[in-house]
Amino acid sequence: MRKIYIYIVIFDMPSSKYYHKNPEYYKKLKREWNKNNKLHISAYNTYYKTGKYTPEQYKQKFHKGISLNSWIGRNMHPCGYTWDEIYNIYINTKECFYCGVDFTNRKKNLDHDHKTGKIRGVLCSSCNRTDVLADID
Repeated sequence: MRKIYIYIVIFDMPSSKYYHKNPEYYKKLKREWNKNNKLHISAYNTYYKTGKYTPEQYKQKFHKGISLNSWIGRNMHPCGYTWDEIYNIYINTKECFYCGVDFTNRKKNLDHDHKTGKIRGVLCSSCNRTDVLADID
């Protein structure tokens, strides 16, 4: 059986006010991103753009691989768990670990310490941005 790995690197485009100040710089960044992510672009074109899957089917089929590759690429450490267990915890978490907000209409984030890579919990975007678990080990 052949395994296909899909690596996702998010290219964060700046707001339009920065883009318009230096469009050539951001076009260069985009070209570099495309050059370094040919595998991702190829998989995207094969499975999504060609109509083989709808956007929702694509997300369902590749969500686990995309999430795991993203977490591993950020040097997160599962701290005694397997990556499958971490993914199942992430998927089955229904509310923010810190503020308790329901994830029905909100994005969830796997929070981790940026120095050690230790995973701390599943948070909503607001709590993750404010780094509320920074003092918790």
